[in-house]
Amino acid sequence: MKKSTAFFTVLFLVLGTTLPAQSVEEILKEHFSAIGQDNMLKLNTQRLSGKMVQSGLEIPFIQMGKRPAKVRVEGTFQDLTFIQTFNGKEGWSINPFAGVTDPQQMTDDDLKGMRYQADMDGMLWNWNEKGYTVTFDGKEDMEGTSCFKLKLDTKEGDTFTYYIDSDSYILLRTNTKMKIMGNETESDTYFSNYSMVEGIAVPGKIDTKMKGQLMGTLVIEKAELNIELDDALFEKPAL
Repeated sequence: MKKSTAFFTVLFLVLGTTLPAQSVEEILKEHFSAIGQDNMLKLNTQRLSGKMVQSGLEIPFIQMGKRPAKVRVEGTFQDLTFIQTFNGKEGWSINPFAGVTDPQQMTDDDLKGMRYQADMDGMLWNWNEKGYTVTFDGKEDMEGTSCFKLKLDTKEGDTFTYYIDSDSYILLRTNTKMKIMGNETESDTYFSNYSMVEGIAVPGKIDTKMKGQLMGTLVIEKAELNIELDDALFEKPAL
């Protein structure tokens, strides 16, 4: 009986040491499969439209992206339109809601954020080639859902922690810590109401929170892929 117990103890130890641990590569492989990364890589342009909900106001918005790294965001409310454009190198903004009606060149901090946003494939794709560091940060329960945590660090000192559903491998939340004007700013972004558009998982709702307080919600009502978008859309806006 003692020999038998010893045998099973040794077997358990052997199995315990040979069972593969969850790795960054394994998690990302399942994640990319779940979100349709192969189809995403075929995208040249995309246009998302819907509404921004903030402080009880609903503002129609359009966000456009084009390879290799171009972004345009615009929203209109009561005949006023704010615009942000980024051509891959330079960026500009117009914000009549703040009394700014002429195009203003973006600061270095703004440009850094736009470069992150302009990565159509997502920052996790080929992260090592982009100079990022990604580590597995364990698992965490998020409102009853078990999530893998992947921590991505940039050379600029910014940190993005991705919460990926350990069952569906869909992204549910991102915690972002960015250095702006030398100070760290932290925010959380929650993704939900996913639908598949041409084989790509697109969130229908995106909530942004700071210190637990809801700052705003994006409701994506339409996603258009591989449509014609003129390069001029991403240059300095006309007066």
